[in-house]
Amino acid sequence: MKTERKDFILSAAFCAFLAVMLALFLLLPKQEFSEKEKRYLTKMPELTWEKVSSGAYGEELEAYLADHVPGRDFLVGLSAYYDLFSNRQVAAQVYVAEGDRLVEPPVLWEEAAAVKNMASVNKFAETAGSPVDLMIVPSAGFVLEDTILGLHNPYRDDEIIQNIYAMAGETVDCVDLIGPLAESPERKALYYRTDHHWTSLGAYTAYGAYMEALERDYPRREEFQIEQIQNFQGSTYSRSALWLTPGEPLELWHAGAELAVTNGEDETPHEGVFYRQRLEELDKYTVYLDGNHSIVRIENPEAAGQGRLLVIRDSYANCLGTFLANSYESVTLVDLRYYKKPVSELLEQEDYTNILLCYSIGNFLTDANIIWLR
Repeated sequence: MKTERKDFILSAAFCAFLAVMLALFLLLPKQEFSEKEKRYLTKMPELTWEKVSSGAYGEELEAYLADHVPGRDFLVGLSAYYDLFSNRQVAAQVYVAEGDRLVEPPVLWEEAAAVKNMASVNKFAETAGSPVDLMIVPSAGFVLEDTILGLHNPYRDDEIIQNIYAMAGETVDCVDLIGPLAESPERKALYYRTDHHWTSLGAYTAYGAYMEALERDYPRREEFQIEQIQNFQGSTYSRSALWLTPGEPLELWHAGAELAVTNGEDETPHEGVFYRQRLEELDKYTVYLDGNHSIVRIENPEAAGQGRLLVIRDSYANCLGTFLANSYESVTLVDLRYYKKPVSELLEQEDYTNILLCYSIGNFLTDANIIWLR
């Protein structure tokens, strides 16, 4: 009798829970955007015969229900912390390291992709008419591997970058960042704790390494005024669902030069390389040069006569570009993910002193747009 009563209570409680969740799902407004995950949530799929017959409707409906379940942020976070405390190191493809640091797992060597992309780089360099330099940025996980908690797959960034650089032709000079970053006494401050990008100090370190490779002068650290913006939470935070991870400072380094920025979408000059309005948004990293654009131009009248730099890049150069602009009268940054014109047209229009290709190790091995470098 007691067993039957217990089973009845449990069944009734479970049914009540389902009823409450259903009611909440039907009554609560549906969010379009997840602030914590920094992504748009799935919309209610359109019911069509084609989708039903192909099975696509069921998949889209399942994604919609998962994105809009009541209390989703809490449930996702609870699952992530359960994985963490049960010694499952990877949460949503993020490793946990000392000091509330979240890093991406190791990049896998993709020989076919590396061969294809380096063939495009070499071919471009042969006809560019200006010196071409290649800078591959190692990951935070590689630089800080000894701080990662628990078991994890090994990082091979040094071997991978060495393999990539070995494919460089005679017209491509390779910039070493393994030493300046991985062997720096400040290496823990060179990458964000909650984002995959390097910090301003990390970008400045790469900037210095590049200028020294070119034997060019550049401002020393003490010449910058550093402004800190608090409570930055980046991409690895959003993917990890470890919502209790504290934010961190994001720094703006001011060198004093009067810089003006234009981009392909808006030719109106913007005063300065920092778009402060972006600090009010969720993705504060876009404060640097307004984030990703097809083409960005930075003009520095105070560096007249110092030459022009063309940068073929990914998002790591958003912050790096704010430093490079201090050493050239003009810096043009091109993102091949969005820029669909031949880069050779730019070379015909302007005489560049140097050309730099700057990519994170992961993007260089996965970006299928590098083959359009021509």
